Amino acid sequence: MLNILKYFIMKGFTTIKIFFTLTIISFHSMVFSQENDFEPSGSTVNDGQDIQIRMKTKSYFDAPFIGKVDMYQTTFLAKKQRNTQNTLGIQKKIFGFIANLISDISDTTGHLIMANGKQWGYNTDKKEYWSPEYFDEENKDDDDGSKEFSFTVGDGENDIIYVSRVGYDDLESIHGFRAKKYTTTFETLESKIEIDEWAVRELPLLRLADSLNKEILLMIDSPDSVISASTYGAGLSNNEMVLGSSNLDSIMLVYDIVPITGEIIKGDVRLRGKKNDESDVTFGTEIIELYAQNYNSKRFSIGIEYNLKDKN
Repeated sequence: MLNILKYFIMKGFTTIKIFFTLTIISFHSMVFSQENDFEPSGSTVNDGQDIQIRMKTKSYFDAPFIGKVDMYQTTFLAKKQRNTQNTLGIQKKIFGFIANLISDISDTTGHLIMANGKQWGYNTDKKEYWSPEYFDEENKDDDDGSKEFSFTVGDGENDIIYVSRVGYDDLESIHGFRAKKYTTTFETLESKIEIDEWAVRELPLLRLADSLNKEILLMIDSPDSVISASTYGAGLSNNEMVLGSSNLDSIMLVYDIVPITGEIIKGDVRLRGKKNDESDVTFGTEIIELYAQNYNSKRFSIGIEYNLKDKN
């Protein structure tokens, strides 16, 4: 089954999570952006650290009636340490109206993995942090009240009946890099999925970031499927784990599809219903920045001004 997108609205809109079952590739083009970063005051001691990698990506989801939701993600990576921050931007439609009623929907939240394997969630606006066990307990019964919107290919009338890929000769400038564009189209009886991707030949810093991230995922005992699907630069259309299709390679061979080479730094997906235009949905991810910095232990600790959130 090809799981393209899942969108969850948890607990009557009190918590909103956007899950793209695609690789959220992060990349920086040597552009130093001006943003309000998480600057905890505490520190950790970790010998042997020389550099850290800072990555930023923008993802989006746009659907009829719901509107457009942007997610900005900034990730700091060092040896066996990762700090990921997320901020949502919601445009005005029905979903935007609902979001205005929720105070923390636009807060910047994060997930910190420390060198000793300890994990913390945090909210920079509320200056709170918590252990993942807090939400494991709190969200135990969320499935009963959640709403899920999903788009799949691979069952019954949604079997893939055609695949094509076009590579364009002209190079395009994506955040200062010369990238080649590819368009891959999957067709079923019910829908057409068009995936535009832009790839550069190589990005050594992105390979280093991917290596650091995989080391962290192994440290916290992540499943092999998660590690594979989390590969930076893998793209959307040519990755079995991302698309959730166990026979994707066979399908590509049948239609003589040549794999995309290099690092994919941008991807856009359009899901078009053949019977009803109102089913059209678009989403994607765009790599914005990638660069190395001197290691700063403050990026991988919780500040003393943060309060521990408990179950009481």
